[in-house]
Amino acid sequence: MPEQVVIDKDVLGWGDEHEKELLEKYSGILQVGKHPDLPQRSFDQAIAAYCRDHVCDLITGDARSYTHFFEAGVKKVSVERVGRMEKGDKFVYVVRIVG
Repeated sequence: MPEQVVIDKDVLGWGDEHEKELLEKYSGILQVGKHPDLPQRSFDQAIAAYCRDHVCDLITGDARSYTHFFEAGVKKVSVERVGRMEKGDKFVYVVRIVG
């Protein structure tokens, strides 16, 4: 299981609200726009490549973000719905590299 998780820009608020439970699963939380290797305007494929290279999960509100993992050379991913953002009225997903 990955040690760290990347929180995509669109669900930073959800990540902040669930920080305690995330830290029970992960040793570190990296936020797009707040981490030097994940600048605010990072393209989805760059985020996927970062997750691949650093063995991180991705938490996002984009249900189709997994496609960028394939573009980054990942062969197999798992997508799981982990919550819902009331403010943005969207579901939150974790994308995990599994092969």
